[in-house]
Amino acid sequence: MGIQRLTHKICSSISYISASQLLLCFLILLCVKVTVGSYGDRSYIFMKCVSNCGNKNCTSQSKFLSAQPWYLTVLQWSCKDECKYQCMWKTVDAFHKDGLSVPQFHGKWPFVRLFGIQEPASVLFSVLNGIAHLRILSYRKQVSPQVPLYYIWHLYALVALNAWFWSTVFHTKDTDFTEKMDYFCAFSVVLSNCFAVLCRLYGTSPVRRPVIFAALVIALYTYHIYYLAFVHFDYGYNMQVNIFLRPVPFGFIDKTCKRKQDTIYMLPSMIKVYFDNPENANLST
Repeated sequence: MGIQRLTHKICSSISYISASQLLLCFLILLCVKVTVGSYGDRSYIFMKCVSNCGNKNCTSQSKFLSAQPWYLTVLQWSCKDECKYQCMWKTVDAFHKDGLSVPQFHGKWPFVRLFGIQEPASVLFSVLNGIAHLRILSYRKQVSPQVPLYYIWHLYALVALNAWFWSTVFHTKDTDFTEKMDYFCAFSVVLSNCFAVLCRLYGTSPVRRPVIFAALVIALYTYHIYYLAFVHFDYGYNMQVNIFLRPVPFGFIDKTCKRKQDTIYMLPSMIKVYFDNPENANLST
């Protein structure tokens, strides 16, 4: 009777979990709406405006450069870029006059640039995140190098600093190169999170243990970058990979908290892991 009762209880729990998951998926689907993305740069008024602007102002490169402010020259704003920026706001005004909502342009909402900086708020947040990670290195004098994770967290800080640097560059001036560097380096933070948590959970001794973790992380990172750089730069694929790997540190943190029987540290750790990624800075763009 005891075994039958236990079996019934387990089966009931599984059925309950499955029903809860189905209900959650159904509620999420109810919130999904059909949307049209980035139709501002595909609108007739925008394309016509850019064409007219190019024919009028971009025939003489020397004339354009002589009239361009120095900070726009430093940030490599070309005549075509200037036409797109000016026509973007003309298109927004036209949409407003027709009673339409503000459209996106090339997958981004329109922002007023500041001294040539395309997204001043995103640049500021990226710089502040970089400063926060820079503080990790300031603990060098307070922590002994003999601490097992001493070099792991220093490595993590350097990876994060590099990522937030490229996030700052990308939001300052969006080019094909800066966009790729922003996405590539953001993914490196996701993987470095996984690596650091693995080392925290399973330790760094013997040495072969973190070496194996690093080899797995480097192999995954190399394949991901190769695919995006040389096969197909797929935004959807990149987002799916990041979404898939993002919960991995959560699982390890949860396991650590349960092992220590102290869940009070779990929520701050999960919040830190989630927001500590330049990829999240791109979600609003």
